[in-house]
Amino acid sequence: MPPVTAFASGGQPDFLLVVGGYIVAVTVASAVVVAALDMVAGGVNSTFFSAFFMGCAYTFAYALPGFIATVMIARYFRLRAWLFFTVAGGLDGIVALWILDRPGPGPSDDFILMVIAGGLAGGLAYRLIAYRRGDAAG
Repeated sequence: MPPVTAFASGGQPDFLLVVGGYIVAVTVASAVVVAALDMVAGGVNSTFFSAFFMGCAYTFAYALPGFIATVMIARYFRLRAWLFFTVAGGLDGIVALWILDRPGPGPSDDFILMVIAGGLAGGLAYRLIAYRRGDAAG
């Protein structure tokens, strides 16, 4: 029986690599957004870690539908390119904001750009983790 962290047929990662990649992607995306928020606010303050953990919780929940769609598309079309996962991460940030939409004033343009940047970084982080033993061309 092959190890569960090996690549499935077609060069796609198995379940543990997908889950581990998602956890890393959420962590990276949240770190990018919180770091950008802190830079706008004038530096790291005492709320950095609480904002980071809260960001991880929100990102994990609200980015999951877009992530599942990305994994399904990648498996169906056998996509492995880093550009696909990076762009998908940025688009997933937009989808997550749409899912999180609440009545009242929406997020600022700066925050939307921060979330897109975090999604781009998270998508690339996922690709680097889940496809770490993949081909060099992709």
